[in-house]
Amino acid sequence: MTTATSTIAQPRLRLRTPEDILAGTPYLFGFHPADSIVGLGVRGRRLRFHMRDDLPDPGEDVNTLAEGYVDMFRRQHVDHVVLIGYGASERVEPLLLATSAELRRHGIAVHEMLWAHEGRYRSLICDSAGCCPADGVPYDVAASAIAATATLIGMVALPDRAALVGSLAAPTGAALDAAERAARHAQARLAQSTGTPSDGIAALDAALRRTRAGDWLADEEIAWLAFLIHSLRLRDEAWMRIDRDGETALEVHERLWTDVLRRCAPAFAAPAAMLVAYAAWRSGNGVRSRIAVERALDADPGYSAAKLMAEILDRGLSPQSLPPIVRRERRPAPARRRVARRRKR
Repeated sequence: MTTATSTIAQPRLRLRTPEDILAGTPYLFGFHPADSIVGLGVRGRRLRFHMRDDLPDPGEDVNTLAEGYVDMFRRQHVDHVVLIGYGASERVEPLLLATSAELRRHGIAVHEMLWAHEGRYRSLICDSAGCCPADGVPYDVAASAIAATATLIGMVALPDRAALVGSLAAPTGAALDAAERAARHAQARLAQSTGTPSDGIAALDAALRRTRAGDWLADEEIAWLAFLIHSLRLRDEAWMRIDRDGETALEVHERLWTDVLRRCAPAFAAPAAMLVAYAAWRSGNGVRSRIAVERALDADPGYSAAKLMAEILDRGLSPQSLPPIVRRERRPAPARRRVARRRKR
């Protein structure tokens, strides 16, 4: 095979060969792509950005789609890109070739371009029928050492995007009844509450501490937290803590707000969904972030923080491109200087 052999280093995986790339990609997105185009943008030897889109419908202009994809990669200032098309070759190849041509036109190298379908793959930048026959060569993601490593460090690849959507879905059946019952109790508690903002901070502290310890929050606690973060002050505090606590705590924040999102009454889900979206985006999972944003806008189409997250995702902005959110400290007003009046002599 004529492809280059440099390593793509993801924070927790090292992808050296086409087989490694195909095995690792589902863990980057959290599900196994199908009927998709995937792009991995690399700067130096580090994965900088990754994107996925559905394959175009018949008659859709692949050149226009390619221009949009390349615009995202240009904003990330990547050195080279790996392209993967999942699906029937007649649907995949025109889009891959158009995207590759557009990348090269803008001076971005195409490190590898793979077609993958039904357990077989072929490199489209390899011209040797001996190593890249027209019907591809077999590969097995499950048997890869990359898949074993990803599983060992806690990464998950669900069967498809629908399963990922389901992992952030609203409660149904008995769970929905319990959520709505807890929401009514939280509403009554809120109406009778004479608490201060520090009480909300204390509840947030306790929820994060217990989530970090692996404790299970009761339905009433979930509903109460879902109500409290409708306060912009507490929502913003929770938002800033995602950045303040650093990368090692991202999983804790995302796990807490995912739990709230999955178990609170759907009508009150917007703030929790937005926090899931932000934590997922900061951890590099744009697909999960997008699904969470959709949940937030379903609950409240006018929710401004969710609209902001949607814009960040639409522009393909990477976490490295935006500084952490911090609260600006108010500066004390300058003391007035007393001006001594000169006495006229």
